[in-house]
Amino acid sequence: MSVRDESDIEQLRRIALTQQTQIRVLLDVLQRQSAELDEAKGTSGDLQEKIALLNELTAKAVTSDESTAETKPKTKKRKKQKGHGPKPQLELERIEEVYEIDEADKVCPSCGGDLQPRDDQFETSEMIDVVEVSYRLVDVKRQKYACKCGGCIETALGPDRAVDGGRYSVGFAIKVAIDKYVDHLPLTRQTRVMNRWGLDVSSQTLWDQLSALHQRLRPCYDALYERVMADDVIGLDQTGWKRLNAKGATPWQMWCLTTEDVVYHRIREDKSAASWNAIVGDYQGVVVCDAMSTHGAAECNKPGPTLAACWAHVVRKFRDAEADFPEAAVARALIKKLYEIDAKAENRDERARLRRGESSEVLEQLEQWLLAQTTLKTTSLGQAIRYTLGYWPRLKVFVDNPDVPLDNNRTERGIRGPVVGRKNHYGSRSKRGTEVAALFYSLIETAKLVGVEPRRYLQEAAAAAKLGRVLLPHELVDA
Repeated sequence: MSVRDESDIEQLRRIALTQQTQIRVLLDVLQRQSAELDEAKGTSGDLQEKIALLNELTAKAVTSDESTAETKPKTKKRKKQKGHGPKPQLELERIEEVYEIDEADKVCPSCGGDLQPRDDQFETSEMIDVVEVSYRLVDVKRQKYACKCGGCIETALGPDRAVDGGRYSVGFAIKVAIDKYVDHLPLTRQTRVMNRWGLDVSSQTLWDQLSALHQRLRPCYDALYERVMADDVIGLDQTGWKRLNAKGATPWQMWCLTTEDVVYHRIREDKSAASWNAIVGDYQGVVVCDAMSTHGAAECNKPGPTLAACWAHVVRKFRDAEADFPEAAVARALIKKLYEIDAKAENRDERARLRRGESSEVLEQLEQWLLAQTTLKTTSLGQAIRYTLGYWPRLKVFVDNPDVPLDNNRTERGIRGPVVGRKNHYGSRSKRGTEVAALFYSLIETAKLVGVEPRRYLQEAAAAAKLGRVLLPHELVDA
């Protein structure tokens, strides 16, 4: 294929550079031979042949450069974009608004004639606007019906209310729940916002709506617990929940149970073995949890659950030790391999095979390295090693069960909602308050986990509960 037929820009550029190099070499040869010719006073025939060859190569190089220029598309240099650019906003309602010139301005400044609209010609752009929250007082009129015989009088059903016979709708109660347990707005702060929009309401009134909605949705909450207990592998963690009714009192504990598609919260007085037994009960599957002594004591009750330890906790300990003991990086690298091996599995069976083979080999290497270390137990590295070897049987549970995750991160993610909420409304004033919080965090976090918008779920679950039906977020996935 000739140079003119070549379409690859990079190939043409390389050809041009090669030819230019050849020209420079020939020029050097020509200069040396010219000098030799002058000294020898000989014939110039050889010189003329080289000059002709040089001219031919020069012509080819020019042709190649022109072909490259013709083939290479001309691109206009784009200005560097400022900011991040507009987002598509697929979830927003899209409306069209047409803006017209005022009547007084529909006059041509040149001739005084009337300005006429040009058909289908507009300057278009997008604008994001806000429709503020509004509250309204609805006068509810329920039509009455009677038969001419006088033996029957019927009244039309009214709107659904959070409290039977109350003044506030279920939709109002759901908004209060979303603002408190999704956006973490305390009730007193919500009342101030509502007051700005003309609604005079107290935090006690808002609490009454939450309490009534909690009572209606309680069967959904109980069904979530049953779904968790039916799973073969669950995660467990807990965090403190402050008592606002007793200064300096020991905080309640928000316990969290998770599966791949459920987040369940329950608040107990403490994190004792009694609380463990009240929540986990007779469960006999695998519980992925931290190394709290309560869990170990509960494990002695047989038959009972099998405890699996969290590799993320191990990683954190060696990471903390690495600043003073660089050799801790060896342990972290081996643990990283466990995650990389799991990542290669495309299904459950393959994960089981990889864990029995490759993961077991990595564990053996790690155990040998841990036992070979002579670091003092009181150092950060020594403590990390002692922790790992102390819970080695629990850390190895995942090898024989492909459903056991390497860590308990999903439970820590599940408990993040209550932790953020705790920073805003601090805790609860009563045990009833803890029960309400646990229910709403459970339903809302589960809805988020399975990809269902929490407000939509609460609305449909409340409507279903009114009819005596239990609706879980999983029924709304892809619905």
